[in-house]
Amino acid sequence: MALQGTAASQPQPEARFADVLVPRHITKAFTYLVPLSIAQRIQIGSLVKVPFGQSVLEGVVISISSHLAPEMTSTSLKTILSLVEDRHNTTISPALLELSHKIAQYYVAPWGQCLRLLSPPSLISPTRYIATQLGRTALETGTCPEPLRPTLQRIAHRASGILSSTLQPTQHGHALRAVDSLIERSWINPILSNAGHIQTRKRQRIPLTEPEQQQTLPHAVVDTSQPYGIDPAWRAHLHQCLQADHMKKIVLQAPWQQRIGRLAEAIRQVRSHNRSIIVVCGETAKARWLTQVLASLTGLQIDFAQLPHSPQRLDHRQGPTPSVLVGTRSVIFAQLDSVGLIWVEGEEDSALKEPKEPRYHARDVASLRAKEDHAVVVLASEHLSLESNFDTEAEVHRVQKDIALQPKIELVDLTKESRGTLLSHNLRSAMRDALKCKRRILLFLNRRGYARTLICRDCGWVPRCPSCTVALPYYREAGSLTCRYCGVAEQLPDACPLCHATPVSPVGEGTERVEAEAHHLFPHATIVRLDSDTLHRPSTARSLWERARSGSCDILIGTQALFTQEPLPQHHVVGILQADSGLHVSDFRAAERTYHLLVDAASVAYPASAGGQVILQTRLPSHHAVQALLSWNPHQFYNEELIARRLLNYPPVCHIADLTVAGHDTVLVEEAATRWGANLQRQTSVEEHLVVLGPVPTLGKRLRGQHHRRLLVKGADPDLLAHRLRDSVESMERQYRQRQIKFVVDMDPVESG
Repeated sequence: MALQGTAASQPQPEARFADVLVPRHITKAFTYLVPLSIAQRIQIGSLVKVPFGQSVLEGVVISISSHLAPEMTSTSLKTILSLVEDRHNTTISPALLELSHKIAQYYVAPWGQCLRLLSPPSLISPTRYIATQLGRTALETGTCPEPLRPTLQRIAHRASGILSSTLQPTQHGHALRAVDSLIERSWINPILSNAGHIQTRKRQRIPLTEPEQQQTLPHAVVDTSQPYGIDPAWRAHLHQCLQADHMKKIVLQAPWQQRIGRLAEAIRQVRSHNRSIIVVCGETAKARWLTQVLASLTGLQIDFAQLPHSPQRLDHRQGPTPSVLVGTRSVIFAQLDSVGLIWVEGEEDSALKEPKEPRYHARDVASLRAKEDHAVVVLASEHLSLESNFDTEAEVHRVQKDIALQPKIELVDLTKESRGTLLSHNLRSAMRDALKCKRRILLFLNRRGYARTLICRDCGWVPRCPSCTVALPYYREAGSLTCRYCGVAEQLPDACPLCHATPVSPVGEGTERVEAEAHHLFPHATIVRLDSDTLHRPSTARSLWERARSGSCDILIGTQALFTQEPLPQHHVVGILQADSGLHVSDFRAAERTYHLLVDAASVAYPASAGGQVILQTRLPSHHAVQALLSWNPHQFYNEELIARRLLNYPPVCHIADLTVAGHDTVLVEEAATRWGANLQRQTSVEEHLVVLGPVPTLGKRLRGQHHRRLLVKGADPDLLAHRLRDSVESMERQYRQRQIKFVVDMDPVESG
């Protein structure tokens, strides 16, 4: 695609043309003239600076040619300004470029947006140029050459300088070239930063071996005497997989000690083949901990990768390519040579799904990259996702738990307890006995706050968020009703605003109320609560986690936040207060998520032989998620859940896409969503087996006052589904281009409620 703009001078016969992709919401590349000065050095994957509209952007060359398309003329083209040569990495490998193109195709996203995966923008300030005293003197004395004067004047005009992205070409040449000359003369200074620049992920690493950086990693107890489960059969099978000249996919279901042992063995084997390893985790804290553990177990340098959140991180991006790189989902795009293993730890973690365009899932991208690199990909977890558990392309390896080493689980049917029971008689009794013996207690409830909401017992009034329309949870400590979607806070009402009855009553329980109840029952016990409310301040979070890990508290209370970092120390009593609370949401994965959390909580308890017990409170004792935990039989859960998914036609039986229409005009949003759904249904053939549901309103945060409507599309063939959606979204964007309506496609969403 030709970029319209200022005509370039007539090129010499040796001139070539390059298609350049820029990191914007743009589907196609733009064609530029290649200047003779870089013609011998430019290649596919080169990072280049190009004029784009009224600014200068960095882009990636995706093709080079000596001929133009018939409909183009060289006089209509702009010229590439320069190669990017001021950093360690100045090219993106063809394999990663191809990977980004596949992601764009499957996740129905513009290819330009996918460049951000390979070239993340920095989180610090954009590059800014500031005039020096020498530069200002050159302007005052008239010693500044005329070609440089307009650029220097513009920079000197503002005391704070100007952003590089706002520089425009001048009649005497491009401002960017003028900037280079001004810097050489010390007439301006650049303030080092990276926003708007393309930074390849090869440099985003923190070596564990550097003492300064090691201090930034959180405390972790690494006991190398633990039974980390190095299995000779695993070693032999892995050796066989590494000999293959194509991708091998392994799904590993095992307790965390056995997974870590197998990962350490895999790292040693892959390094013996002189190949690199990528380890992907959903959470940063868990990735940091895993970095330390693997360094202790393997004796190798293990590098922790992350974006440069602060300037001091920038010094650690130089140096040789790491052989073992551990990080969160973005590490899957690290530019490493000869990748032999990609290990996805906790493959079911929803944090592996990118929430912004192109909304990729790192688990699935790992398989795509492994195909490109002819590598082994391992999807590992103690409780697999249904997609991985029934993956027909993978070899499934299971390490069963030893039932003799599991805790005793006692079920308490809350339907037979008094109404409003939070801690049952059996749980209170077990807690009392444990405290007498100085034993640790963990109470798990996956709902923060004091109560789910308030209700007027006379007229049924419930306080709702004015923007999101959801019921407002009650926070007793803050004395407020605060929306969990948009953060709006309302004062606690003295009486019902409708019928004026008093008082309004709290409904449902949260961890804040559990803490209050525990303090009331056991006033001398030390209690720590871990949830997103207590962990939002880093300094407080470090202290709370330290107390939880060291076992210095008698009672630990928390939500799923308990399981986002390193494994917790074992506890003698684990109370699961409302095992079925996660089942009452409009998400087809509700049972799966509930089962995963129940397994995580129960696994914290000591074995029954060591006095470990789990007291599981529920109003749905016959639910298959509860029954599977009671028998420690994951097959029971997966088989029954698969039957339900087949009946309702949900993954892994099919693929789904979540479509969102957003805009400020409610009527226009409703019209566009209805038209989108009708177009999809009308254009779908019988053979495609596409099912379109909706549109329906979206609950949750209303960004910038926008209204949303959602559709859900199901299809058996993911590539066919993506192709159909890509055509439809391009058509809808053309129809509503001037009407401020946004169309969003989320393939394989992890949240569908």
